[in-house]
Amino acid sequence: MFFNSLHYLVFFPVVVLLYFFTPSKYRWLLLLVASYYFYMVWKPIYILLIILSTLIDYYCSVQMGKIDLKPKRRPYIAVSIFSNLLILVAFKYFNFFNTAAYDLADLLNMEYAVPMFNVILPMGISFYTFQTMSYSIDVYRGDIKPETHFGKFALYVTFFPQLVAGPIERAKDLLSQFHFKYEYNHDRAVSGLRLILWGLFKKIVIADQLSGMVSYVFDNPENANGFSVIFALILFTQQIYCDFSGYSDIAQGSARVLGISLMDNFKFPLYAKSIDDLWRRWHISLVKWFTDYLYIPLGGSRKGVKRKYLNLFIIFAISGLWHGSNWTFILWGLFNGIFVIYSRLSAPFREKIIINFKINKLPKIRYSLQMISSISLFASTWIFFLADSLKESLLLIEKVVFDWDNVLNKIIYNIDGARQSTLYLGKEFESFLLIIIFIILFEMIQWKMSKTSLDNFFIKKVRWQTWSIYLFILFSIMFMSNIEEAPFIYFQF
Repeated sequence: MFFNSLHYLVFFPVVVLLYFFTPSKYRWLLLLVASYYFYMVWKPIYILLIILSTLIDYYCSVQMGKIDLKPKRRPYIAVSIFSNLLILVAFKYFNFFNTAAYDLADLLNMEYAVPMFNVILPMGISFYTFQTMSYSIDVYRGDIKPETHFGKFALYVTFFPQLVAGPIERAKDLLSQFHFKYEYNHDRAVSGLRLILWGLFKKIVIADQLSGMVSYVFDNPENANGFSVIFALILFTQQIYCDFSGYSDIAQGSARVLGISLMDNFKFPLYAKSIDDLWRRWHISLVKWFTDYLYIPLGGSRKGVKRKYLNLFIIFAISGLWHGSNWTFILWGLFNGIFVIYSRLSAPFREKIIINFKINKLPKIRYSLQMISSISLFASTWIFFLADSLKESLLLIEKVVFDWDNVLNKIIYNIDGARQSTLYLGKEFESFLLIIIFIILFEMIQWKMSKTSLDNFFIKKVRWQTWSIYLFILFSIMFMSNIEEAPFIYFQF
């Protein structure tokens, strides 16, 4: 089920009404049934994978809870991690590794005839497997006690607002909340609904409208030129931010109406002062997961500078692979890692330049330059993220470097429709202008929110101003909605 569907528009109010009319001790069951239904609307059979993962991790964690010595818990944590990784690898990475093995065998003139595993990738598989693994690891380490109530643990694994695309919640933060009794709170409900509305605006009014413009370039890379590729990369940065943070807003808002808190997954990353800072604000739950369960166990920053940056490089490579089973995703992760390491190493040098050119005395200009440079580096890496293959990535890079012949003339003069295709990326001028206006309005509100919060942004206004903004957002969503709901980008991960 998609958040941006009419189905969810009916489903969520029904769940909320039933939730607050249900006795507290049975609410977990209502939410669990609702969560299973939420997932099964997409493809019912794949709920069996979630149930299997839940059963294995519940059993292993309960058994670990009976053992005081950590070394004796190792067989159970091994079973838990192996089972989850097996599910993840089988459905998401088998064909990737199988293709690599075939290419290697072909290079060595060897026979290799293992067939491909042609199945649909289960929606959200990377999210819920990471969430259940974090729980098992925390129990193994002794950071938390195992949950003995199977139903509430199953709800932790499948809680519908964050099941498909996060945030990846820790058991100590989310699971514990299912033991509390929540009464209906009007201010909390209003705050949650406001966040849902804002998330839908991000998704439908900004992200979905930019999607076609980005696809216009990356679905036909041979027809692109340097200008259109760079423009599409910048637009995709805005698209994926609004798409993914919009999902996170709706997830947070939905949970908040029920009285449950989810972590912030984004903290205005596009206003960061460096790409290092940007990654501290982007997909925070995944970054924290990799930090706690991979970076620190690898040694973190405790084993010297070289080892620290090697660990960071490894984490970004794995993060790329987490996003997709393709060499292009790994390169995307590696380049982000390179840029983050560069950002850290070059910080003293860049500070000297700022002081020597007296840019430090112009804080607004300094911040603007920092923000533009961080977004530029970040946006450039999408060339691997969006390409279907390494060959296509290289073609797009070649376009950026060399294909600028007559671009200016094509922009200025309407030659064979080139002005539309080059400058507006497949849109008519009026549609293009409307999207740009919405982006400007969105960024104006975002900038204000970055200084306060969404709630404060509305609370500080008089009633007629607040309702004017509500109605503008609502009518914008209705006006820009497509008949067919567009899935969120991170559903494929």
